[in-house]
Amino acid sequence: MKLKSTKNFFAGIALASMAAVSGTAAAFDLNNCNGTGLACPWVTYGDGNSYSLALNAYIYDAAQGGGTGPSNPFFVQSSPGQISSLIVNATGSSGNPIVTNFPNMDNAYPTPSGVNGTTFFSMNKTAYGQPLTGNPPAYPADPGGAGQFTGDLANSWDTKVSALQAFLGAGNTPIFFFNNNQTSSGATTNQDIAVWAQITLTDSTGANAAKIFDFTNTLNPFAEPSLVPLDPRFMGNPGAYSSTGSGPVAGDNTSTDYVFSGGRLCILPGTPYPVLMENLADGSCPAGTITINNNLGANQAAYAVVFPELNAFLLAGGYDSMHVDLRFGCDPNTAAGSCIGRDANNGYEQLFIASAAGVTVPEPATLALLGLGLMGLALSRRKARPVA
Repeated sequence: MKLKSTKNFFAGIALASMAAVSGTAAAFDLNNCNGTGLACPWVTYGDGNSYSLALNAYIYDAAQGGGTGPSNPFFVQSSPGQISSLIVNATGSSGNPIVTNFPNMDNAYPTPSGVNGTTFFSMNKTAYGQPLTGNPPAYPADPGGAGQFTGDLANSWDTKVSALQAFLGAGNTPIFFFNNNQTSSGATTNQDIAVWAQITLTDSTGANAAKIFDFTNTLNPFAEPSLVPLDPRFMGNPGAYSSTGSGPVAGDNTSTDYVFSGGRLCILPGTPYPVLMENLADGSCPAGTITINNNLGANQAAYAVVFPELNAFLLAGGYDSMHVDLRFGCDPNTAAGSCIGRDANNGYEQLFIASAAGVTVPEPATLALLGLGLMGLALSRRKARPVA
């Protein structure tokens, strides 16, 4: 398949090229967060491992220096010019090439701005009935409509696997990046947003049953994972979760499938990982701690999410289409009084895909060793408000 010329630059190359405009940064490598082979810490949500890029950047800078800005490998710029050559699943930006993807995949869905009246977004509009008000609507139409290519469905972002693999390059796997673009003023909860996603692989021949992968909070509280005792989702095992194929349970803030995304981390330097500290009652960080901000706006990605099992099936073959269902903000089915920290309240959020060679998670034996270092994270528990 021949790629569109406007997107050729990044097709099939490693994510290292995204790290900095200066070209001096080390390679983006989630298995090498400090430049000496330390795995970046993650939190497992269902089938996905979520990485705070700002925290990764801090860990790298603490070991190697150079700052946490554009020369840092975990500073992932995401302005329209920076991601226009990547696969953009959803964005509030407009104009080509940022909203235009490769042949045999959907173009980008338009995401809303909360200040224009829309506080929720879903690619699947049939789950909620008619579109709500807002600009753009909470449930935008499938870009180009369904049936543009074999496997193109309504109510999801779709691609032929062959088109995805042509972009990624032989042996490479996708990394999903998400922007937190929430209000930074007022209450600290204004920085946070609720996110859920589901990815499905299908085989049009019927020889292989569909494989479904969820990014889900699995009916846990809308909060950070517990630090005391250490939550098993810290550097957890996505293989322990199996999707039922259903949509998200909106629930309330005591039990929901929506993942808490955004906000700030309060940390103290630690080896091999920083120590997470408890927020003050007003949500601010205690004196003497370092604030890590995950609400980075539209021009800098906040999170990287890797789906190890999805990657394994993509590399093994047997599936010809991939479908992404993304939802964020306050789901209309959320129980009354539980939308604080969930609403989309500012500029647009973005989801986009880049290519990386050999992105994996450590083997179980290595995980045991990492867990010893990670115990430093369990020294305190934030009670005032959570951080993903």
